[in-house]
Amino acid sequence: MKKVGILVLGMVMALVLVTGCSQGAPAGGDKPAAGETAGTEPASKPEAPMEPEASPASAPEGVTVEEKDGLTIYTDLQKSPFENSGLKITIQKGEDGYAKFVKTDLTGKETVDYYTFDYAKNVMEKYYYVSAMGTAYYYYYDLAGDALVKVEDGDHKDSTQSLKDNKRWDGANEKTQDEVKSLEDYFKAQYGMTIKEAVAGK
Repeated sequence: MKKVGILVLGMVMALVLVTGCSQGAPAGGDKPAAGETAGTEPASKPEAPMEPEASPASAPEGVTVEEKDGLTIYTDLQKSPFENSGLKITIQKGEDGYAKFVKTDLTGKETVDYYTFDYAKNVMEKYYYVSAMGTAYYYYYDLAGDALVKVEDGDHKDSTQSLKDNKRWDGANEKTQDEVKSLEDYFKAQYGMTIKEAVAGK
């Protein structure tokens, strides 16, 4: 009887060991997926880098710049080519774009005098107010021909012939040529491109 009892006890112990091993083995559906390790969570995918926000056009030292309603606006109170004046430059890019240079005082307050470069028409329009006389003039300059072509008074009445008759036309032409060249040279030196290239968006 003792031999039978020992035999039965050995069979029971063997059965317990076999059952325990089968429960400890992972089932086929519980195998870790490729790239995972047992006991750890799946590795998360790296987040895509965020796109940098658009920034205003770059500007040289001492010049402020802002983007507003599709316009690029520079204010330079230090290196204007005109004596005792600053400049506010507004650029509209595109085929019908323009560059407008408005004279300011040294605090940035705008005056009424301006120069507008319109490359669709190849014309620079200058507005000049003579405070001592209380009168104003519009000058129209051909950018392709580098010459003054027309002058109007403040009411847009043609004053071209009057200037020629009074022998003031040549002086007005030379002064306007100098101003256009000064603005072009200034812009190229400050912003690294021509006024025309800035308007074209290059």
